[in-house]
Amino acid sequence: MEPGHRDSRFARLLFSSVGRRITADRKECGRWRARSAAWLLALAVAPFGQVRANGNAFVELSGGFKSGDFGTAVRSDLRYVAPAVGYLAPGYDFSATVPYLRLNTDSGGTSATESGIGDIVARAGKVLAPDAFDELSLYGSVAVKLPTADEDKGLGTGETDLGAFLAARWPLGNLRLNLQGGYIKSGLGHSEGLRDVFLYSAGLSGATTRAHWYVSLDGRTALVQGARAPLEISGGSLYALGGRYFLKGSAFAGLNEGGPAFGVAGGIVRMF
Repeated sequence: MEPGHRDSRFARLLFSSVGRRITADRKECGRWRARSAAWLLALAVAPFGQVRANGNAFVELSGGFKSGDFGTAVRSDLRYVAPAVGYLAPGYDFSATVPYLRLNTDSGGTSATESGIGDIVARAGKVLAPDAFDELSLYGSVAVKLPTADEDKGLGTGETDLGAFLAARWPLGNLRLNLQGGYIKSGLGHSEGLRDVFLYSAGLSGATTRAHWYVSLDGRTALVQGARAPLEISGGSLYALGGRYFLKGSAFAGLNEGGPAFGVAGGIVRMF
């Protein structure tokens, strides 16, 4: 295999695998996020009185861009849209995301573009300890990534992944300290060359009359042996437009070559 092609496949593998918020990551197309996007939505929406006692269904349409070379000779740019549906109640939530990806790689002036559906992610979360131990809150979630993306195009790993996450938050005056850890089982099949991933995140969040914001440091172990463990700094906000609509936006910057160099995302949420 020629070096350029090998590097291209390596970059694509990294781009289409485990990533930084549940989000929120989103969910986030083609890779896992360390942060639960539904939890962020719950934190942001609840102060505005938008969550009914028996819960609310919601739909979301988001999209974004991320770019990096992962320390190789290949630059990869990923553009995506990620529609999602879910249900948010005061003590629990669940959602499913079906992303569409467009991946461009450039190596020495030779470029290639692939596009198609990404890996579907389904997740569910529950508040485990609301405001216990001096207002400490605990939130747990589980998720499954289904191998719906085309592995041959470099849009996915072709494996089913399982993840479990635990988040805690404490009040710090008008702010909140947020800590999260997680574990992802990379592949229920052979998953040759892929390793299980541990994730961690630490940050602060706060709220104004109409908005919720956060900043965090996110890290994870490397998915591929020999690669650097990604480390990123990120921030974002969710803004109440009025009625039952919310705007969301986020951005991140990679602190090493283990992950993308930077990325931005935005979307709109409609509660029912």
